[in-house]
Amino acid sequence: MESTLTIAQTSKKFNIPTSTLRYYESSGLIDPVQKNESGHRVYTEKEFRRIRFIKTLRSAGITIEQIKIYVDLFHLGEHTIPQRKQILIDQLKILEMQAETLQNVISDLKDTIQNYEDTLVKRELEQRRKQI
Repeated sequence: MESTLTIAQTSKKFNIPTSTLRYYESSGLIDPVQKNESGHRVYTEKEFRRIRFIKTLRSAGITIEQIKIYVDLFHLGEHTIPQRKQILIDQLKILEMQAETLQNVISDLKDTIQNYEDTLVKRELEQRRKQI
């Protein structure tokens, strides 16, 4: 039997609010979730994969609106693969530019820190010379 989780368990598993899970469903980002005999949502691996993918896209900086477009294209079928791929390629280019910018910032900060350390060492040496 397939492993299932309640909305609360799924919320905890993915560290997202239950309201977000309901929103994903109501907005069509995930397909309608099956409900048990009590009427409670029951999430399966199918939903888990989609939630993971949505979280990945969000972490990549893709907006909910863009994800909705992506999901709508997915539902239209395989002929939309080039369009879906392009959405991912475009975002990857943005992330690569951001990563390059961050690398430059990191390098600048390291240089500044090194300058501080060099200055402190020079001052320490000067103070020792004065004491002699």
